[in-house]
Amino acid sequence: MRRSIDSAALQLFAENGYRSVTTDQIAEAAGVSPSTYYRHVPSKEDLVLGPIRASSAAIVERFADIDASTPEDDLITAIRDQTQAMNDLEARRWRTIITGAPDILDRVHLITDNDRDALIAIAAHRLGRGADDWHAGVLVATVLAVVEYGYRRWMTATDQTPLIDYLDTALTARTG
Repeated sequence: MRRSIDSAALQLFAENGYRSVTTDQIAEAAGVSPSTYYRHVPSKEDLVLGPIRASSAAIVERFADIDASTPEDDLITAIRDQTQAMNDLEARRWRTIITGAPDILDRVHLITDNDRDALIAIAAHRLGRGADDWHAGVLVATVLAVVEYGYRRWMTATDQTPLIDYLDTALTARTG
């Protein structure tokens, strides 16, 4: 049910703009009643920000499952893997929606605060340090800042270059 609502909402937002679409239009396009819509969706904004929150949680899961290299490299791999798992067309549609509602862009964070804390705890554990260790915190914050920079550049770009290319450019620039 929620997938149907999400899909209908993203299509309507992309076609008509976030601000122009009503919750009743979303419910109708999804083939559900308004009361069913409200049982599944806390807010219209959640339809736009929900995929980011899900992606944030998926990055934490991927990072927890990877232990192949250094915590920094494994975190980068988790972020890249999650980014590549996204459908490029859907990502571009989502970018169109967000850029059409600039006030929402200010509330978009690639990683939620809780997920950031989880990433730091995982990095600290791998480094054999406590969860409040500065080294683990700075490592995670640095990688996320670089990725966030690439992400923000992609969000404001007018070309069709995939998000992963922007992230790779940012990650390359950090070392060199």
